[in-house]
Amino acid sequence: MRYAHAALALGLIACLLIVGCETEALPTQVTIEIAQTIAFITQNAPPAGFDQGVRFAPIDRNLERLPHWHTQLIIRFEGFLAGSTQPISGTLTAEIFSNQLSGERRVVLRAEGDAFAIAEGRNVEGVRIGNTFYFVDQNGLCSVVTDDPNRRRVAELTVGDLIGGVRLAQHTYGRKTERKMALWQYGFLPSDIELPLITPTQGGSISILSGDLWIAPSLNAVADYTLTLRLESALVPIFRGNQQLSGTLTITYSLLESGQLYNIAIPYGC
Repeated sequence: MRYAHAALALGLIACLLIVGCETEALPTQVTIEIAQTIAFITQNAPPAGFDQGVRFAPIDRNLERLPHWHTQLIIRFEGFLAGSTQPISGTLTAEIFSNQLSGERRVVLRAEGDAFAIAEGRNVEGVRIGNTFYFVDQNGLCSVVTDDPNRRRVAELTVGDLIGGVRLAQHTYGRKTERKMALWQYGFLPSDIELPLITPTQGGSISILSGDLWIAPSLNAVADYTLTLRLESALVPIFRGNQQLSGTLTITYSLLESGQLYNIAIPYGC
């Protein structure tokens, strides 16, 4: 038997070295499943320039290159003050309208819920027309902003200021059309997320429960971004200042429109 194995080995070596021993190659078999997978990848691949990863930090990066746009950001918290069993919740909504070329901008902020330590909802508004800034307070009173940087900051607020962005994301072959935009889906790692206004305290933590990112290559901009976080003893200054929070924080950002000229005027009363 040992000699038979040796003879077989020598025969195989001979076939590798001597052309006359070549065996006929078998054709590669392409299954229906493989063909369907290849077709799916080809049909759903993003355009050139968006197939090797994208970077949107801040998340509203490149909007300044669009002439007109309207975005919405919703940040919602449900949970507790750290060390308490009394539930609290709150929602901050920011809507931003921009006529980029003419330097016109309108930002509307709405805060609701006891997470803000307020009894009822409040709205404030900031408007910029050229180099003049206006502020409408929670009582609906309008004033021209001169020396107060906080009031001026409302009209200059960006989504990236509040929620940061994604340093790197890779396409996942998801594709859809919404709001007249062709969108591609991207995935990202927790380590690639920037969260400028959320800080864990000593012994606290921030965990990513879920996230989703859709890009509009035609605009080179983020169309939709959602993120759900689990907070343990974390600071979120827009909710309760320097008090620690534990619970669930949900972030939803959308580019609602682009290319439409908006009627941004001096607020009533100014």
